[in-house]
Amino acid sequence: MTQYFFEDELLKVKEQRKKVLNLFFVILAIYVLASVGIVIYYTTLPYTKPDTIALVKVIHHVITAIMVIFSLIYLGIVYKRVNDYYKMTVNLKTGLKETSTATFLRYDDDIQNKDGVDCKALIFSEWNKYKKDYYERKVLVFYEKDYPELKENQTVRFITQSNLLVSYEIVENQNIEEKN
Repeated sequence: MTQYFFEDELLKVKEQRKKVLNLFFVILAIYVLASVGIVIYYTTLPYTKPDTIALVKVIHHVITAIMVIFSLIYLGIVYKRVNDYYKMTVNLKTGLKETSTATFLRYDDDIQNKDGVDCKALIFSEWNKYKKDYYERKVLVFYEKDYPELKENQTVRFITQSNLLVSYEIVENQNIEEKN
């Protein structure tokens, strides 16, 4: 079987997730230190300087607004995407696997979102033993990765986890019904 998902990808995304969180916490620490400094400066101002007091309040409000907007964007987009990919790679490593054999039909480049991760699909014609008929099955692969090299009408045995390709093997063309 040719591996499509490798466990070192899990280690890479775990490290990337850690870096993204560390960057956020560094920026948060800078904001907290700046806020503490502004509050200390504000409390030491004499009441006879209302212009300075107003300026300090405006600066603190602006810094706080910038931090809130940054947090929403950074955690809502950057961290969420990395974390979703991390969760998916953990599931690929630890989840239940399913082995199937089907005939490869074509590639599908349309972006499909699976649990927050962008994927593209391999389209297979697979035999349904209960309905006694063929149906088209989409097996997802990560959008950033290259497709496995498959030719039209090749019979492929593949392992999936939650319909994501883990590994595959090209087998001799034979009737799929015989294998199931």
